[in-house]
Amino acid sequence: MFISKRKISGKSYYYLEDRVNGKRISISLGRKERVSGGIESAFDELTQKTTLERLKISQKKFKTNILSISEQLTLERLKVDYGLLQAFFPQSFEAFKEDEFIRYAQGSASVEGNSLTQKEAALVLEKGVAVAGKKIEEIREMENMKLAADVSGKLMEVNERGIKKIHSAIMNGFDEKTPGEYRAGPMFITASEVKPPSADKIKKGMGTLFEWLGKNTAKIHPVELASEFHARFEEIHPFNDGNGRTGREILNTMLRLNGYPKAIINLENRESYIALLERVQINREYNKFSKFICLCLEKRAQEIGKIITENKKAILEKMTKKTNTGTGTHQKNL
Repeated sequence: MFISKRKISGKSYYYLEDRVNGKRISISLGRKERVSGGIESAFDELTQKTTLERLKISQKKFKTNILSISEQLTLERLKVDYGLLQAFFPQSFEAFKEDEFIRYAQGSASVEGNSLTQKEAALVLEKGVAVAGKKIEEIREMENMKLAADVSGKLMEVNERGIKKIHSAIMNGFDEKTPGEYRAGPMFITASEVKPPSADKIKKGMGTLFEWLGKNTAKIHPVELASEFHARFEEIHPFNDGNGRTGREILNTMLRLNGYPKAIINLENRESYIALLERVQINREYNKFSKFICLCLEKRAQEIGKIITENKKAILEKMTKKTNTGTGTHQKNL
């Protein structure tokens, strides 16, 4: 989002603008003396128009089976606000990402029984401190979440090689769990009706999953795609251990590649997560898991939207300052 200047019949007029897929969306601010008085309402209007344009493009490009129009609109607004946070507050954005990762990593590990709190996870991840009274295995699991993030952050697509690398990082130091290798024996999920396939069917099952992904990546809405992939992957449970953490890392990799922040799954929503995951797997209605991930992202939308609202004045000041100094202003003669 930026302010542009156009010369019309020798006079300068200002516009608040954004671009979506190359299309210019603009709101008139009038002459320079009127910019500061009208920029806030223009910002709100442009944000709405940009969100609606993104929704229109998404609806033309992707098929949606589960997400409502309202949910899709919320997801597009999330991406707009997330982009504003990154563009106007780059240093704060880095701190935001660090905090987000700690919440995500601690949450994902806690779903599997890791007892480290967020503060303890922060000590391990940020300062490399061994927390007194905690098992070395739990500390290593948290350290491995960072290793997995380093691996997934370099991926530009989800494939078998990438998934095995993520699992290898998550299970680093647990050699008896055969990091990066599919299991060679049966798998039983405690207190679940879901029965993962036998070891001799894993390769074929994963092959079918990647074939499904390839056919649908350009067709299904990214949130529905990532959600359904997660449900299908967890049903296969291809590794000896670490399937949940690996699956959630893959899920968030797919979201990242489509411009979304992380979906945070933790003890707070663990029961809903597990219950819905089992239900969609039993009924073979994998795409219905999208509702849960959408709820996770809606929560992030509220969080990030609040940050933008609270810092709107600073965003507007940054843009008007560039106008007053002449820097960062796009000019066009008409």
